[in-house]
Amino acid sequence: MSRPFSVADQIQAHTLANSIISGYNTNDAVLDTSELTLLRQFCIDRSVSNRDAILSERDMVDEPGTRPGEKAARSKGSLAGFLIARYGTSEPGLEEREWEMLGEWFGSGVDVSQAC
Repeated sequence: MSRPFSVADQIQAHTLANSIISGYNTNDAVLDTSELTLLRQFCIDRSVSNRDAILSERDMVDEPGTRPGEKAARSKGSLAGFLIARYGTSEPGLEEREWEMLGEWFGSGVDVSQAC
């Protein structure tokens, strides 16, 4: 019997980006259209200033003293927001090579508006 999908396990094993890509537009999709759109917006410009702007626009800025990504995950239910909030911190959700993989995938012309 296979284990259920666990985001925490995927982050720890550095396989989440691969799961996002391989599950795209299937019944096993990790992210829906809005989450993919958000992630693509960040992948276009993975700078701290863009990260902060995206989080601010979506009301996902964490309160001082909380861990990055808490508001995105808990209040907004956004895995993409969580990953973006963790970018450039001491506790990243994705490694740089995973971000590069996602950037290349989005750059290949995948149409996230057609996601399941």
